[in-house]
Amino acid sequence: MATKKLNSVFIVEDNAVQRSMLSDHLSKYPKLKIREFSSGDSCLKELISGNVEEPELVLMDYFLESSFGNTKDGLETLSKLKEIFPDTDVVMLTSVENQKIIDLAKKKGALDYIVKSAGSFQKLDSIINDHFEVVK
Repeated sequence: MATKKLNSVFIVEDNAVQRSMLSDHLSKYPKLKIREFSSGDSCLKELISGNVEEPELVLMDYFLESSFGNTKDGLETLSKLKEIFPDTDVVMLTSVENQKIIDLAKKKGALDYIVKSAGSFQKLDSIINDHFEVVK
């Protein structure tokens, strides 16, 4: 059952093709505001500085490049995001299929965890429809 309105989604994905595919898929919700970020650092920086409004949903990859050139996982960004913006839901959307990481993501506050596959967009739609009322 949808519990809150979905007005905006942030996509945090360092792969430009994956970001574009997600954005294209979400464009079927015409009034949904979509922002793309190539790193967790850039997303957090924009949110903390107040340059963007807090989204209802963030789709986040597990492997992310930081602005310092070090690989930073999405779990670290998830933790910081939930600490500062506890009402923002996060769905991990990644190719990493590891039960320990899935459990840890959910423990850190992820709403759900989707392993990238042929059915990942359908699973994303199901999560959106189950937890949100998309703005029309």
